[in-house]
Amino acid sequence: MSQPSHLFGRTLSRRRMLQAVSGLTLLAAGPSKAAPMPTVKEVAFDPELPALGNPNGDVTVVEFTDYQCTYCKQSFIELSKVMAEDGNIRVVLRDWPIFGEVSRNAALLTLAAHAQGRYAEATRALMTNSERLTFRRTADLLGDAGVDMALARSELARRGESLAAILSRTHAQATAFALQGTPGFLIGTALYKRGMSAEDLRKAIAQARA
Repeated sequence: MSQPSHLFGRTLSRRRMLQAVSGLTLLAAGPSKAAPMPTVKEVAFDPELPALGNPNGDVTVVEFTDYQCTYCKQSFIELSKVMAEDGNIRVVLRDWPIFGEVSRNAALLTLAAHAQGRYAEATRALMTNSERLTFRRTADLLGDAGVDMALARSELARRGESLAAILSRTHAQATAFALQGTPGFLIGTALYKRGMSAEDLRKAIAQARA
């Protein structure tokens, strides 16, 4: 596994490189000068974002993701394996809907499902979906996962600006980190601009604990 960029205490490499890890391709780049560098607290402990796994875990794994991104879904499935093995991991999904309005709609409805206590089920339903995502497909998947879609849409209408602001913060963070696309991971203080296998994740989590 290639060495991560450590955001806090070191400077990110300015050299761009194309890498492939476990069949997942990435483009690594230095930080953008146009946006301030976000802190770990801002990225990993946004008070309006729900967490998966152990909310009191000693390591937080943040995934920048889009529900239409194949590599994001592959990485999430790998991350789920590690979560099943390690009960001390806190996971935060930062929705960065780079594939358009279908992705944005899915992100907002999933966040709205948190008010029903169905956020984990909603994210898993979308992340394990292997079919093309549409507005209708999103509603069907969430409904099958136990989300009351009428309530979710009502919550979205009520808190639309607040939920949209979460996506805006994520976009600003991804821009500051110079992510070239999804997925990207922040594990501890290390940034990984690529998809990750279960073994990659285990090593990164161990490094964060060291």
